[in-house]
Parts: sequence; structure tokens; C-alpha cells
Amino acid sequence: MVDTDLLKTRAAAMGDVSHEEIAHRAGVNRSTVTRMFLGTVPTVPNLAALAWAYEISLDELVPKPRTEDEVPA
Repeated sequence: MVDTDLLKTRAAAMGDVSHEEIAHRAGVNRSTVTRMFLGTVPTVPNLAALAWAYEISLDELVPKPRTEDEVPA
């Protein structure tokens, strides 16, 4: 799952508050951004474009899911 809260925070810090503005800065379709905020995981090229546009590492944007066996450090 994509960390959309992180993306929203970074986008807002750069003055981008709408899906259209986020899409424009990243060079992706607005529908890609809208679907991502609804829970669909974008393609790797679109994830990379969003990460690059908002200076977020892919590891941050798509964090490893925690399992029940993991114990926080």
C-alpha cells in the first residue's frame, strides 16, 4: 500500500493540494493519482515519478508491510 499521507504532506508543503496539481508535478495522469488515493497501487514508473517529484524514497512511499511476527525495534 502506498503511504498517501506522506505524499499528501509533501505535496502540500510544495503547494500542491489537488490531484491535478500532484499529477502535473509528477507527470502522471490525474486518474492515476485519484486511483492511488482510493487504494490502487500505481505502476512502478508512476510510483517512481511521484517519489522523484516529491523527494520521497520508494522505501518511504511504499513501506514494507508489517507482519504479525515482527516486533518493533
